[in-house]
Amino acid sequence: MVKALQYKTFGKPDVLQLVDLPLVHPKADEVSIKVSHVGLNPMDWAIMGNPEVAPNFGVKLPQTFAYDFAGIIDEIGPEVTDFKVGDHVFGTTMRGAATEQLIFSTKERGLFHRPDFLEDDVASTLAVAGHTAAVALRKAHVTAGILF
Repeated sequence: MVKALQYKTFGKPDVLQLVDLPLVHPKADEVSIKVSHVGLNPMDWAIMGNPEVAPNFGVKLPQTFAYDFAGIIDEIGPEVTDFKVGDHVFGTTMRGAATEQLIFSTKERGLFHRPDFLEDDVASTLAVAGHTAAVALRKAHVTAGILF
């Protein structure tokens, strides 16, 4: 069994519960990640507290809380070629990241090798915030050499 922080109803943080989930082995194109850190974003609380917003993100109850994570790959499926056991990774998933084990399909976007110069605590904060910053810079037509 693995622990996960889930909510079965929408609401404030008091709806979060620590639950036991079965240990799952990855399928052919999946990796198993031992999650070490979870990053929190305003969207985590907004989705959990607003049932009218949740369907836009594919949220179905029960839902594992939070979306950004960092950890280490502890098992891979036979078709996985871009990752190996022992790789440090970070990313984001709409299935929820506040869990001891995360199964991630390598056909999905959102899983990245963690650079050696970053630690997991920092890497776990980058996926949603980094994507948001990149979109904002693109929309503002910011290019190299522009000083603020």
